[in-house]
Amino acid sequence: METLIFSVHEFMIMMGILREQKNEGKDIPKDSIWNTWQPRYQELDRDLEKLDMMRRADMLFDGKVTFHDVSNDMIREVMSLVDIHLKFEQNLIEEGDLDGDPDEVEIWRMLRLRLETSLEQAG
Repeated sequence: METLIFSVHEFMIMMGILREQKNEGKDIPKDSIWNTWQPRYQELDRDLEKLDMMRRADMLFDGKVTFHDVSNDMIREVMSLVDIHLKFEQNLIEEGDLDGDPDEVEIWRMLRLRLETSLEQAG
């Protein structure tokens, strides 16, 4: 079991992907991080909504979310969400969208590498 630390921004994006999948009627397995981490997601979402724009940005990028006892299956699920978001960000850049940000791609690539390292160390 591993301990994973995410920025609030990373966590909210990953959980947002799962929320969209659920809203689209896709099957969310019972052992999904959606079910385990949803209370924290809802709490953070409520907290973020209460903040003005500057404080919200500070919390998103400076705040951290920590999960202990994360299984290898959970890490793999997180990696799949990271891959989804990486593809989204890369497509923005390729399409010349003004929201495309190479720094954002690098952040998510680094997160992917951290997750791969966690899996390798877990054996």
